[in-house]
Amino acid sequence: MAQLDVLEAVLRVLLALIPAALIGLDRELAQQPAGLRTHVLVGLGACLFTIAGVGVPGGDPTRIAAQVASGIGFLGAGAILRDQFRVTGLTTAASLWVTAAIGVAAGLGAYEVTVITTAIALLVLLPLKWVERRVFPPRPVRSFVVEVNPDQPLQAAIQAIESVLGQVTIRRVEPAPRGGHVLHGRAKEPSGAELVHLAGALSELPGIHRVEVFG
Repeated sequence: MAQLDVLEAVLRVLLALIPAALIGLDRELAQQPAGLRTHVLVGLGACLFTIAGVGVPGGDPTRIAAQVASGIGFLGAGAILRDQFRVTGLTTAASLWVTAAIGVAAGLGAYEVTVITTAIALLVLLPLKWVERRVFPPRPVRSFVVEVNPDQPLQAAIQAIESVLGQVTIRRVEPAPRGGHVLHGRAKEPSGAELVHLAGALSELPGIHRVEVFG
């Protein structure tokens, strides 16, 4: 494959730089750990690896692209955080992956594909994010304190609480002053449930003596 001249190489680098900067700016404004600089460096690196594969006689750009896709997985994994109730950073990890793919496409000189993919990626990150939050609003995580009667088995009480709240995390169990146990935990609020109704439903469970729910 013929070696690229300097002007063509510079144009391809710029083609990778601008989309990477736009996607990274969105992640920067969302206060994600992988922001503007990270995305720009990913786009530039992917583009340069691809240009090197194109420019070297006998080089195979498809192998370069495969290695870029494999290597970007380490950055993506570092952007993902998980706790008991939610996983964050998946969109940022995906944006890094797309940015690397855009860099590879730019390095190959696929100008139209690069521009179209960038437009679609920005559409997903900006307008589609607003639609997603309107249609699927995030459910808040509530803290609760439940006092269980002495005659109620602890595991049965937890299962009863989960029947109302779904998945719960019991953070602390203390002995109650009048016997039994006091459970301190957290749960994601069920869709459409109000705080007062949540506490009322818990207080009606068998073996539950006292309920406090914090917003």
